[in-house]
Amino acid sequence: MATDTDTIPLFLLRSVLFPKALLGLRVFEPRYLDMVSSSLRNDRGFGICLTHPRGDGHAEPERVGTLARIVDWGGEPGVLEIQVEGQQRFTIQDWHYAGALAMASVHYWEEEPVVPMRREDDLLRAILKELLGEAAARDLDASTAGMILAQALPASPEEKQALLVLQDPLERLRRIHDLLNQRGGA
Repeated sequence: MATDTDTIPLFLLRSVLFPKALLGLRVFEPRYLDMVSSSLRNDRGFGICLTHPRGDGHAEPERVGTLARIVDWGGEPGVLEIQVEGQQRFTIQDWHYAGALAMASVHYWEEEPVVPMRREDDLLRAILKELLGEAAARDLDASTAGMILAQALPASPEEKQALLVLQDPLERLRRIHDLLNQRGGA
C-alpha cells in the first residue's frame, strides 16, 4: 500500500470510485492507455477523481478521490477494458497537467473504523446479498458495506462524491438508505 503522501497520475472521470468496490473502465485515450500500461508494468495505482469542466478544455478534479488498483484487464487493439478496485481515499494537495495527463500530490486518508452494521440496516443487507451473494455479504462491516453499496447506487456523480467524502460509515449507510427511499427502492 502507499505511504501517507504520494505523487500519482489521475484518471479524471465523471464517475466516483469507492474503496473496496470494483469499477469497470473502457480506456481508449492515448494518455490513459499510457498511464494504464505504466501502472500494470510498475504495479502502481493511479487516482480516480470526479471532474468538472474548466473553461480551457481541461477538467478540474474534485479534491477527494480514490487510489485504484487494476485487478483485471483485456480488450482489443486501441481499447483496453480494465477492472479496478478502490484502495485508499486521498485528498489532493496540489495538482497540475504534465502534458495531457493530470498529476497530483496526494495525502492518503486513514482507514475508517470497523463498526458493525445496525439492525435497521437489514434492507441494505438484503441488497448486498443480491449484489455479492449470501456468504460474501454476511460479515461485512458498515464501512465495507457502505462503500460497495455506494458504488452500485443509482445516483448522480455528485451524490456519490458526497458519500465518498463522509468519514462516518454509519452516516454513509443512513444517506444511502435515504437516497434509495427517494428513488422508491427502499
